[in-house]
Amino acid sequence: MRDRLKDYGAVIFAGICFGTTGTAQALGPSGSSPLVVGASRLLLGSLFLWAFHHLIKAGGSKIKTADLILGGVGVAIYQISFFSAVRSTGVAVGTLTAIGSAPALTGIVGYLINREVPTRRWFSATLITTLGIILLTGAKGFAHFNLTGVVLALGAGAAYSLFAVASKRAMNGGVSFTEAMYKIFGLGAFLLLPLFMIGKNHFLVTGSGFLMVLWLGVIPTAIAYIAYAYGLNQIRAATASTLILAEPATATILAALVLGESLNIYSWLGVAIVAFGLIYLSRE
Repeated sequence: MRDRLKDYGAVIFAGICFGTTGTAQALGPSGSSPLVVGASRLLLGSLFLWAFHHLIKAGGSKIKTADLILGGVGVAIYQISFFSAVRSTGVAVGTLTAIGSAPALTGIVGYLINREVPTRRWFSATLITTLGIILLTGAKGFAHFNLTGVVLALGAGAAYSLFAVASKRAMNGGVSFTEAMYKIFGLGAFLLLPLFMIGKNHFLVTGSGFLMVLWLGVIPTAIAYIAYAYGLNQIRAATASTLILAEPATATILAALVLGESLNIYSWLGVAIVAFGLIYLSRE
């Protein structure tokens, strides 16, 4: 039970790190291209993941090409779909739709590819946390609702599920969690390299731009995905995707504490319900 709590705790910690992404971008320079930010994040994050893998000298099998491609493509498409969704339908609806759809989509993809059958507790916890996400979304407002943006956000959730399932499949095959992460993210960064090269990347030479990308590359990418993969190595991909819902709750709290955004009763209720769902699932 203690080891299981440690695995679950690692994934929840990853979700908390992910939750700093929006605040970091808000504090960065205005006018920075979201797609270039995403590409820069993957590039820097993959370098840190590579360094960590070689620092601890992790062994294990080599990742299969199919898992590498599926995971790398999933990571790359997630960046494009997610940032495009946010631009189309706003940060609140885009972010929460992408993240909120990930558990159910991961459960479906995990069953189709790995024949992982989610538990009853996962179904219950996913319903609970989804209710919390709906409250958070409603509290932030639907003023920028856009069908195209919502479809893109759902595409981001589907892409994330491909990454999660491919990573789990690779680790089930004996690949170390550090190798799985640095190679998958390395491929994702390579696929987005053209966006980085042709996009407006001048903000990277500014102090705030450099610090923003450094934070995004280290905290919600390298450190977060090391913790995520550590936990994913021992638990189901669908379970991990539900635990990741710590992200929107964290983002909501940071928006209030750091950015000065006001929170109403529905925001706090949504955070509390998400937290309850995560605790409930962690007792599986």
